[in-house]
Amino acid sequence: MDWTPRLTRLPDSHLPLGVGTGQATCRACGTNWPCKTAGEHLSETRCVCGSASWWETRGPRNWHIGPRCYTNAQAVVAQAADLGAAWAAHYPPSHYYPVKPGRRRRQEPPYDHTPAGPGDVQPGTWVWVRPGGLHPGWGDIHHLGMVTALGTPKCELWLHIDGTVHQVRADHLILDGYIARRAARAAGLTTIREPGSGRRPLLPEWKWVDWTIAQHLEHRPPGRTPEEAAQLDLFSVQG
Repeated sequence: MDWTPRLTRLPDSHLPLGVGTGQATCRACGTNWPCKTAGEHLSETRCVCGSASWWETRGPRNWHIGPRCYTNAQAVVAQAADLGAAWAAHYPPSHYYPVKPGRRRRQEPPYDHTPAGPGDVQPGTWVWVRPGGLHPGWGDIHHLGMVTALGTPKCELWLHIDGTVHQVRADHLILDGYIARRAARAAGLTTIREPGSGRRPLLPEWKWVDWTIAQHLEHRPPGRTPEEAAQLDLFSVQG
């Protein structure tokens, strides 16, 4: 039994010659186009000018048999409109943040403190502000800042991104991860995590590096007062 696969697209050998003249002929057959073979893969429509137009049933190609009824410029504009509709730019909605209220601005304070254990927090400790700790105008993201004054329930914070000064709840402030690495190096250790694969938990004596400032304040030695930096008048509030 003979079996011949059916072509799903118009063979290139049966494409028309003389399109736009009104007398198109088949390349292979030499007869008026569309020939019998081409007709099996085409569907006929009518252009706005009245000329016959043929569309490929299983493909994107089309042919306008009658005299050309459009200019090159019109063809380019039409093609651009089709492409623009098919590939319309899509932009995700941007985050909306309210207008930032006025805040004091200050030069970077002359503090420098690296905690070495539980409760060892002083002005100059670098922290990350958890989302929700600042006004919504600063976005719902983590922000890096320096603690300039300790207190409960709020601490004074100097924000690194723009130098503004904020009052932030102590339980929204977490130690910067670099502090743990510096403390480990100072103690002569290469790691402060338990051995094993995956995200290894901290060793029991190093769990304080994940504490909030509020937790550190609860573990401060009694009677200890924060250290003050010298010549604070040189770092006055800016306008």
